[in-house]
Amino acid sequence: MAKRRGWMRAGVIAGLIGLWSGGWAGAQNQAAVAGGARLYPVAAAPGDTAWVIGGSILGERGTLWVGGQATSFMRDPASGWLAFQVPKTAAGGPQFVSAQGLGQRSALVLNVLPAEAAAQNVVAYIPPSTLKTVQQEYAERLRRLSSNCQKTCPQQVRAVVDRLAALGVPSFTPLTSAVTGQQVASGPLTVSPSTAVLSPQVLQNLDLQRLVPSAVPARSASSFCTSLAGIFPTAGLPTGQVLTVLGLLFGPDIQVDPTTFGHPAQTDAPYKNGQPTALLNKFIGLKGGNGKGVTVHVLDTATSATDDYVFRNPDPTRPALYYTTSIDGRPLHGQAVGQVVRAVAPNAALSYKQVCDREGNCATLKVAQALCAVAAEARRGGRHVVNLSAGGPYPTVGVQLALREVAAAGVPTAASYGNREDCAGLSKGDRCWHFPADWTRDFEFGPGIALGRTTLRQTMLFSVAGWDIATGQLANYNRGVGTPGVVNLPPSVQAPGEFWLGGWPYFGTSFAAPVVSGVLANWMACRPGVPLLPLITAPGQAPLPAATVNSC
Repeated sequence: MAKRRGWMRAGVIAGLIGLWSGGWAGAQNQAAVAGGARLYPVAAAPGDTAWVIGGSILGERGTLWVGGQATSFMRDPASGWLAFQVPKTAAGGPQFVSAQGLGQRSALVLNVLPAEAAAQNVVAYIPPSTLKTVQQEYAERLRRLSSNCQKTCPQQVRAVVDRLAALGVPSFTPLTSAVTGQQVASGPLTVSPSTAVLSPQVLQNLDLQRLVPSAVPARSASSFCTSLAGIFPTAGLPTGQVLTVLGLLFGPDIQVDPTTFGHPAQTDAPYKNGQPTALLNKFIGLKGGNGKGVTVHVLDTATSATDDYVFRNPDPTRPALYYTTSIDGRPLHGQAVGQVVRAVAPNAALSYKQVCDREGNCATLKVAQALCAVAAEARRGGRHVVNLSAGGPYPTVGVQLALREVAAAGVPTAASYGNREDCAGLSKGDRCWHFPADWTRDFEFGPGIALGRTTLRQTMLFSVAGWDIATGQLANYNRGVGTPGVVNLPPSVQAPGEFWLGGWPYFGTSFAAPVVSGVLANWMACRPGVPLLPLITAPGQAPLPAATVNSC
């Protein structure tokens, strides 16, 4: 602790800047130096004020771009920091912050929070061994920060630090236990490079599994899932500043997220009221799945008994239609996801874990807890698959760390790629994210096979886009479609995502993901490891290799 105490005495703001350059935010934000400049905070919601510190080359006032959207900045006379407002239409997730004189290689990166996370409570995870440190030093570290900040920080920053100093440390309980004050929740992490797109015709019937050994990462003991979790009652404060200050004060001793994780991901239909099994047979050649002995965990709006989610049109001025069929008031989400899994793998066991509420808001803490429960069950034995037909633009710490535990326990996850509305209103130059799907490359393992100029590797996290059964190609409801100039990572695999259940149309990447979950369950029922699924994009070609779909 001597180094941290010395840092606090030496001048807290200089220490904060240096720490996030190579420590907490260096790992989670990847904010590069731009002419000696840094961002504070490292995360902010649309409409929040943020600052460039040390941006002397920018002048007293001017224009910055957050992604592809412009905003004005002005130098704060007291601190010398350059203040700017995050555009209210800013894209979510990691976005470049740039200006004339700041090239892309030296661009700063701001993690843009979802609008609903602007001023909410914060969920924190700490190792049990650091609980006493946090409890004993929280007040003192914030008191010193407040004292040092009086003459060096903008008034808005001083107010947040003073409010945090007045808060006590919340109760921390094991992550696997229910947590008082649990709400919907999120946090920053590194982002993977783009996934290569494959479209050679030969992939359709090629048994890729013969080219690489079927394997899974070695099972390991829990690490993140042994953490303690607690809720800091910070509602009303700028969430991004709270995340930044808590992370910087305690470094690796604490991981913090806002409490909003994301939402479930959701044209006269060409096969209205068609049976899912018949459609899957027609379009991907499913000859009758099994899945016996495999449990598919559906993390969604449903429990094992009920699902009270109802789709409500977010824009009452425009009809919510699937082709010409109104979907306003459509019931269920998690239950529909489970029915699609069942159509592919009829003998798999379904385990519903309710992590999203009836409004479709999903809780980071609940997702992390559910994933840790899956990892613990897998370590006791059996074969398991996770389906996560939800997500959001903000890269949440807790969810990624829990997914790593699931993968280390030998459990693959199928995650929805995200739908077109995720990118609605974005501008050229914005980056459109959907996590956890956009982490797929971080979960690759084992040897790769060369296909042309592309190397394909197995992954434990499949990013699943929707394949249109009417056109035989990438569906127009997928993220990135209809938003030219907006940057987004490609998916890792496609699957049909349009089904009729109970007289209602269910379409979107939410319902493509459970097709892959079912394929994984069928594979694991009779073969070791996980299959190698390529991204097949040739129009008219089935999106999944027949040898993998009918693996048993």
